Amino acid sequence: MAGEKLIITAALTGGEFISKTQTPYVPGSVDEVIEECVKCWKAGASVVHLHAKEAETGGAAQDPNPVLKEYVKRIRESEASDLVINITTGGGRVDPEKMDEIMKERVTFKQDLSSLNMGSLNLWEDMGLPVLRNVIFGNPVNTITKWAGFMYENNVKPELEIYDTGQINTAKRLVAEGSLKEPLHIQFVMFGGLSCMSPDLKTLIYCVDNIPSNWTWSVCAPGRFEMQMATGAILLGGHVRVGMEDNIYLEKGVLAKSNAELVEKVVRIAKEIQRPIATPDEAREILDLKK
Repeated sequence: MAGEKLIITAALTGGEFISKTQTPYVPGSVDEVIEECVKCWKAGASVVHLHAKEAETGGAAQDPNPVLKEYVKRIRESEASDLVINITTGGGRVDPEKMDEIMKERVTFKQDLSSLNMGSLNLWEDMGLPVLRNVIFGNPVNTITKWAGFMYENNVKPELEIYDTGQINTAKRLVAEGSLKEPLHIQFVMFGGLSCMSPDLKTLIYCVDNIPSNWTWSVCAPGRFEMQMATGAILLGGHVRVGMEDNIYLEKGVLAKSNAELVEKVVRIAKEIQRPIATPDEAREILDLKK
């Protein structure tokens, strides 16, 4: 709803493709991640979305769960202790046969939300590496329902990652079957490339028109599209994700020195449009989370 306060999610760290080789400002160590959480909280973010990072390189952690567990503990001990914490179910180079075991543990860290990918897809983008054209990012329906069950058993709400429009139908079907519980929270991942839906306003309007009115939704988009789609989401009554997971630039050719700079930019846009910013407690109420 257009009058609802705006939830800003800061996606601080990113997965496989963001590291200190792309930008020296991406947080790597636990201390750096917590410092970024506090900065983003002060800037206006009510949610942080986290992938596990290697301390020195800022690349994806080889063993994500201990790192993610530490993030949650340290955030709850920080001055930004009321942040809504969203932990990824992706990232890390782990044995695929152990993923169920890993996720069953990961949803016990006392986070509020965890991402839940709503379908399989091909490449996010064509990186010029022919070997990647043989890769599928697999999220079969049985895995989706199993991991959703792990989350509900631990009072963690799934954030459904919708990469393409047909995945909206998957979400509706799983609600009808009882595997997903309304009201849902959707994230439209508008990354374009070779498999994701394009970051344009017509596509976003189509997506919003095809979900029930009691579902909340947010949008994330890459690079220069981040603020364009954020503005569209603000106008349409949705919520916004920004951060170095999606975009490392504050403006063309200028690296963001902190995720908080990207949060502050969204806050300025929202204020110009007269859309108030949600606090973490207000975000919990909007998202139907426990305080």
